[in-house]
Amino acid sequence: MTCQVKLKTKKALKEAAANGSNIDIYDPSIFNERRFSTSEMKAGDHEVVTYHPRRSWFAVIEKHADGTVTVS
Repeated sequence: MTCQVKLKTKKALKEAAANGSNIDIYDPSIFNERRFSTSEMKAGDHEVVTYHPRRSWFAVIEKHADGTVTVS
């Protein structure tokens, strides 16, 4: 399931990651709802995210071994 972030544009998401901001991520699954942030992700983890309800863009957030987060 695609997770959601509160940032309204992919550009804003990329800027938040570049600034080292802690990005909150929400998985809206009706079976296993979960909330977490980029600081809780492990190295090598990635999540596909969008801004709900528009879903006009999608991005991949990836956590690296050095602790940095990138958005593509």
